Amino acid sequence: MISVIGAGPAGCHYASLAKDDVTIFEEHEKVGFPVQCTGILTGSIFRVLDDVPKDIIVSKIKTFRIIAPNKKQIDIDLDQPNLVVDRGKFDRFLMQKAIDNGAKILMGHRFLGYEEKGGKFIIKTNKGLFKSDMLVGADGPRSAVARAAGIYGEREFLQGLQARVYYKGEPGVSEVRLGLGEFAWVVPENERIARVGVIGKNVGADYKKLVGDCKIIENQHGIIPLYNPKQKLRKGNVFLIGDAATQVKATTYGGIIYGLLAGKMLAEDPENYEKNFNKKLGKDLWLSLQMREAMNNMSEKECDELIEVFRKHDNRKILEKYDRDFPSRFIVQLLLKEKSLWKLSFSALAKKFFKR
Repeated sequence: MISVIGAGPAGCHYASLAKDDVTIFEEHEKVGFPVQCTGILTGSIFRVLDDVPKDIIVSKIKTFRIIAPNKKQIDIDLDQPNLVVDRGKFDRFLMQKAIDNGAKILMGHRFLGYEEKGGKFIIKTNKGLFKSDMLVGADGPRSAVARAAGIYGEREFLQGLQARVYYKGEPGVSEVRLGLGEFAWVVPENERIARVGVIGKNVGADYKKLVGDCKIIENQHGIIPLYNPKQKLRKGNVFLIGDAATQVKATTYGGIIYGLLAGKMLAEDPENYEKNFNKKLGKDLWLSLQMREAMNNMSEKECDELIEVFRKHDNRKILEKYDRDFPSRFIVQLLLKEKSLWKLSFSALAKKFFKR
């Protein structure tokens, strides 16, 4: 018997693959709410899922437009389109896959802690006590499971503010705005509505500037954990996956793909889960952290210069070809090829990477 705390993508995907009986405990009364994510998936989603149903897909992004503070911009035409999904439907799609695998889901159950006796767990929620042989924390950035197990570690959080707004954008073209927060975006759902947001440590003013005079349909917000390379992923038969394990790439602060991959690794080989995750995915998460540090240190002038570097035909082709979820596939090529990047706050990153 396995207990999973949290019915988000990571927890449900794990439960859809686990070979033992699984019970998922979800504190909310409905899976997929509240929405705290942009819901944009790179082509790497098909490394994890065979298919994403059409009724879940809101739109497809074929071009990423990077806009510098001086308004210069570059269009990156993606080799494989990104998917903008309805996050509620996406989460419930994964929940149904878990149910199809035999998982039981208990809604309105808030995890309060556990006791361990003789290698067995007594899980305590606001609605009772439950026996279990294994505990999986998929319960978000402030993971109560991690706290209860004593593996919470040192965590740093950022604030994410997003709104669905009426916005006259270009369908299929997502905008990334440099110089606002740590990461700012405009993701169109169609020609009239977009998801507009910014992430950072103190983003109120930048968020107002980004949203501007747009008419807001719905406000959304949440906290995002900064990846911690020293984060423990396991203590005995207690495991952490997804945001609960800080498995979020720091370049764009997306964590869906990494959470799904973590769930898959845990289901396939729980005994070696921590070692396998760090070996296969830790490098890219570490690299994204170094890239974020470099970008945070860039001045507005350097942001403008970065656009000029990306404008070069060969550099743009590298960005178009490789998935941003895995920066090791493109940043090394850019650093080796484009020495001017070393001057744009990326010198420390390059030295760390090539020394590593």
